[in-house]
Amino acid sequence: MRVVNYREPRSSFLSVEKDLGTITDAFLKNNNLKKLLYYNTSSALKRKALTEEESYNLIGKNIKIVPKLYIDGSVLAYIIISFDNFTTNATNPEFRDNIVSFDIICHFDQWQLEDMQLRPYRIAAEIDSMFNDKHLTGIGTLQFLGANQIILNDEFAGLTMMYSAI
Repeated sequence: MRVVNYREPRSSFLSVEKDLGTITDAFLKNNNLKKLLYYNTSSALKRKALTEEESYNLIGKNIKIVPKLYIDGSVLAYIIISFDNFTTNATNPEFRDNIVSFDIICHFDQWQLEDMQLRPYRIAAEIDSMFNDKHLTGIGTLQFLGANQIILNDEFAGLTMMYSAI
């Protein structure tokens, strides 16, 4: 008889992968967000809806879950999803509250949309409307904490948005 001494770890950090799946699923259901990421034109929101294959190709290319940005000459708009600042939950110590960040990075040539809209802010509006004060199963309720402009270099800049996940 063989004795197994290995047990699956029990940690709330294991929920990050489920939370990433929940967030990316929500992204893939938002047609405006997908158009803003996929189409490099100022009329991106007027373009046709993405196919299922085009939508899934956004993951790993435009929508990143690893906080490293590889600049692809054909991709000019990115969202990087990050989890940070984990703290013990006051009412349930088995879970950890954290901050979910969305870094929205766009090439400066792609910032201007039609009607005085700016792509990073329009992407931020789509994300905010999907997540602010919304209860996401497994993640909890996301509450907007703030947003800051980020400038990476002379070609790419955008916003970082932060939400408290309780």
